[in-house]
Amino acid sequence: MNRRNTFLWFVVASIGFVLLVILSLTVIFWQQLPAGDRAYLVQLGRQNLVYLFSAAVLLLAGFGFALDWLFRLYILPIDKIASETRLIHSVNPSHRIHIEGVRDIVRLVNVINESADRYEDLFNQVEKKIDSARAEAEEEKNILAAIVAELPEGVLICNTEGQILLYNTRVAQLLIGTAENEPVDSVPPKSGSGRFIGLGRSVFGLIDKHLIVHALGEIADKLKRKESDVVAYFVVFGLDRRLLRVEAVPILNHRREFTGFILIFHDITQQLETEKQLDTLLRSLSRSTRSSLASIRAAIEAILDYPGMDSRQLQKFKEIIHQESIAIGKIIDKTTSYYSRQLQTRYPLVRVPAGEIIAAVAGKTREKLGLAVRIETGAVDVWIQVDSYSILAALLFVQERLRTETGSETFSCRVLREGRFACLDFIWTGRPIRMETIRKWQDQPVAVADEVLSSTLREVIGHHRAEIWSHSLGTGGQAYLRFLFPATDTADVEHIRNLTILSRSRPEFFDFDLFSQPGQVPELDNRKLTELTYTVFDTETTGLDPKGGDEIISIGAVRVVNNRLLHSEFFDQLVDPQREIPPQSISIHGIQPPMLKNQPTIERALPLFHQFADETILVAHNAAFDMRMLQLKEAAAGVKFANPVLDTLLLSAVVHPGHKDHDMEQIAERLGVSIVGRHTALGDAIATGEIFLKLIPLLESQGITTLKQARSASRKSYYARLKY
Repeated sequence: MNRRNTFLWFVVASIGFVLLVILSLTVIFWQQLPAGDRAYLVQLGRQNLVYLFSAAVLLLAGFGFALDWLFRLYILPIDKIASETRLIHSVNPSHRIHIEGVRDIVRLVNVINESADRYEDLFNQVEKKIDSARAEAEEEKNILAAIVAELPEGVLICNTEGQILLYNTRVAQLLIGTAENEPVDSVPPKSGSGRFIGLGRSVFGLIDKHLIVHALGEIADKLKRKESDVVAYFVVFGLDRRLLRVEAVPILNHRREFTGFILIFHDITQQLETEKQLDTLLRSLSRSTRSSLASIRAAIEAILDYPGMDSRQLQKFKEIIHQESIAIGKIIDKTTSYYSRQLQTRYPLVRVPAGEIIAAVAGKTREKLGLAVRIETGAVDVWIQVDSYSILAALLFVQERLRTETGSETFSCRVLREGRFACLDFIWTGRPIRMETIRKWQDQPVAVADEVLSSTLREVIGHHRAEIWSHSLGTGGQAYLRFLFPATDTADVEHIRNLTILSRSRPEFFDFDLFSQPGQVPELDNRKLTELTYTVFDTETTGLDPKGGDEIISIGAVRVVNNRLLHSEFFDQLVDPQREIPPQSISIHGIQPPMLKNQPTIERALPLFHQFADETILVAHNAAFDMRMLQLKEAAAGVKFANPVLDTLLLSAVVHPGHKDHDMEQIAERLGVSIVGRHTALGDAIATGEIFLKLIPLLESQGITTLKQARSASRKSYYARLKY
């Protein structure tokens, strides 16, 4: 109940109480009068009824005017003084109170304004010192930010929930295709990728969640074993099917607890193409040279068998040619071997102990297939090069086929070293698998439980330059399936990245508050307003009648993350309304029909905006109108906006109930917000975002700190009754 209604109830109660007292006294007085006096008073009243009624009306009117004067000159000004004083010391120190009222009220306002002048001076002095310190910190931070931005590798830093905390330009180019110096959230993304990258967004919208979860699980296992190399690797496709090798590096706090991870992206597409061509060239050179050498050796052998010249001279030529042919063969073998090793090292395969792969297979088999796997002792220290994600999926795929084919529920695993090869064997009791069956398996896509690869088993095996066959063990009626991998020398040690461990104190250059914040969860109502992620948006339309056929012609939006407006992460899209635009509308927003030619229709634009605003709170000024415009197009666009919504119009009415004006210009003036680009969708969205951030501390001063409290308070506002 607002102050005006409270006062009206007070007035009605006061009048009722006075009338009740007068009536009671009249009844008591009337009962004590003699009968003759009562008759006289009744007669006198009848003769002067008009005058008595007029006097009563005048008395009540005078009483009402006195109360209204008291309300307008004392009650309302005091209420307005309270709200505007809170405005001065919370969000806008330059604001001053201008109220007309009685002398006492005016004197109080003057005292408050004088105090506000002194407060603003002190505030400005403190702000100057803060700005000076911030400038120094920003300079140091910008140095680091510039270095990260210009790295040739793409860099993504995420917290444990997969929320993006930092990214550079290169990763945006690799994943969504933004050009240099182009805002990464401009719309539409290149090549129609429809993907967005930004602070607070989920990395799982860019990279398959299974890959990241697998890499983090691999890192966790290495941390448990206290290994020095705790980096995990996997390969993803970027824009235009470019092949990206990704290094996942954990971030640990001072207690060595996992608090996030870094993803480093390397574009290896061109490298692989070049090395593939080089490999083809070397193989061709090797074949042609070996053929020539074979001819030379055959000629020498013929000469040795049938000598026709001076024996001593002939023998010397024979030995020279023979030795040189052998030397050339060794050189070719050495060169081929060298380039083959180089190619294998640079290929997106990572050196791991074969025993580690076996242990991972045993654990995954129990988890996903429910099979018992026993690890036998063997050459577990032999190293192989693998893409752990795809090879584990392939081994599990084979295990599942083995169970179906053999009916066995228990298997043994072992690793053997045979020459230049590492053998991974799966052993069971029973007959060997026929090679025809294995060939059928190799033509099938690798799929286990909820994980499906786009590659067949043959492609995965070929990718690792491995082979697979089945044999009988020869003892105890057992058989085994063998995976044969090229073994690598333990001397071929790759570069090991150091762990990223956060110190106990706050980092010097960056303050990633999202490290300690919870992730996006459905239960948003009890989250604090300062913790939530928002999409502040606005629309421009052909008119103000959604039901009458008016259409959206522009959507603008900007993100608020960690109580900060991110100007670089915006959505700005013109829309073809497929109808005429009235001149009166053009005079407001300035969007001419030629500007909308070749722009997407709302059926294409709305899904992009829906994806941009995914898992955020929607904020708008007079949101009832904008949401109605969106909702009327949901069915045609195939989307549904289920996001919670906050309205700066309603929130302004909550914090400033004494003000009648709550349009954007008036609110911005009260809060000290400058509006640039009024009546453009993006300009109004940015202004609304700045207004919203100013309203949050004012709401907190009234005890409104959570989303649920803000929505509840908004519903009680008069403006919440507006419908479109």
